[in-house]
Amino acid sequence: MGFSALAQSAPLLTNLALTPVLIHRLGLDRFGVWSLILVFLATLTVLDGGVGASLARFYAYHGARGDRDGTGRLVVGSVAVFLALGALVTGLCALLGPVVVSALDVPPRLTEEAEQLLLILGPLLTLALVSNSAIALLQANARFRSLASVSAGSCLTYAVAVVVLVDGGQDLLLLAVLTTMRYALVTVGGFCAGARHIRIRRPLLPEPAERRDFIGYASRMQLSGFTVFLNGEIDALVIAALLPVRYVGIFAAGYQAATALRSLPLYAFPPILTRMTHVYAAGGLAGAVREFHVLQARWLPAVLTYGAVTTTAVGPAVVVWLGPDLALSGAVAAVLLAGYAVQVAFTGMRTCFVRAIGRPGLETRYSWCSTVVNLALTVPLTLLFGVIGVVVATSIGIVAGSLYLVVLCRRLARLRDRRLPRRWVPATASAVLTAGVGELLVLRLGWHGALPLLLAGLPVLAGLGIAWSLMARALTEAPHTPERVPVKEEA
Repeated sequence: MGFSALAQSAPLLTNLALTPVLIHRLGLDRFGVWSLILVFLATLTVLDGGVGASLARFYAYHGARGDRDGTGRLVVGSVAVFLALGALVTGLCALLGPVVVSALDVPPRLTEEAEQLLLILGPLLTLALVSNSAIALLQANARFRSLASVSAGSCLTYAVAVVVLVDGGQDLLLLAVLTTMRYALVTVGGFCAGARHIRIRRPLLPEPAERRDFIGYASRMQLSGFTVFLNGEIDALVIAALLPVRYVGIFAAGYQAATALRSLPLYAFPPILTRMTHVYAAGGLAGAVREFHVLQARWLPAVLTYGAVTTTAVGPAVVVWLGPDLALSGAVAAVLLAGYAVQVAFTGMRTCFVRAIGRPGLETRYSWCSTVVNLALTVPLTLLFGVIGVVVATSIGIVAGSLYLVVLCRRLARLRDRRLPRRWVPATASAVLTAGVGELLVLRLGWHGALPLLLAGLPVLAGLGIAWSLMARALTEAPHTPERVPVKEEA
């Protein structure tokens, strides 16, 4: 879990460290254009037909059987799909690039650079997807130490290159080239580290039966992945369509901060999902329900406290990180993180539960509920409140969908949340007060950048330590759960 967390957090920490550097050297408008290109890249990466999200499962299937030939066919087939997708995107950008740029509120002096970046989007997308294939190969074969080395090494190389080479002016194309280099390092390093799990022989592509199984699985994964796109990346596209392009950069900075803090509890998911699946296999549904109540009794108060503290601290922390000119990014991060905290607290264990018992359809239904509410509110709230309206719509949608999953799981297996510990309110209030006062004191120092951001993390750690000391006993008590649980079939 530690090496997996390192591999996942390395790109996140790199972006957090480089954002103030890029804003300072490129200017907010040019940084907004770059952020928009990254939004296009993230959108196209999600909308890859579900191929990327399915690779880890099928690599693991072949690895468990020792089928190196099957893994090799999957590598060749996925790379071929990604090359075709990149070529398609390149052609579309060459034809429609000027139209896309003119439809967005890009300053005239940056129009030529934006069109050049769109032309490189296809190759960038291909390498990003192929690098994800290499990452999935290492994950599927439990090569987490190698994965952490590849991820951290590529991010360190990229960060040093950006600091040394990007000096401002018309350096967006150079930044795109350096990003391409980072994906290339992950691709080469990942496939070299996983080479012993691959054997390339004829036929080079998966057999028809393999293709049918993969396409069926990938189509379902694409449906779930599409909701991720609608609830996340579409916000930046709406901002680009309705507001000046600099607001894309403002949103991107706040979104980075919120997702970084949201991701920390999510590192616990893989071992929890594995444990709950084993309990279900050994004890059936009743065992899985008992395990859910044991885990949720600890998870809910801990994550709600974490969410309250980080939501309080993230606004001032973003100002410490980026400076007072980006205070609006701090507000964006706080609104998003409030919704994320509710989502992770109430859906985290339930997501593991429905996956473990073979009911992932419930997760898809709640995701689509979030998406529908978000889409219905995004445009009107954006017109009324600007960039803050966009993230308010997203947070409301996330909370609505999360509560819907609570209802679905209660109907399915009577999953219920235990009452919060009696000390939860004073513990959380003390933690929030400690973190808030500490952030204001750090803010008054007037320091800005990545290193002061580390200092801004100390009040958060102090607040969480206070809360944990007050609630430690309550969080270690085992809850009483019913032995028999009636189940309703999913429609």
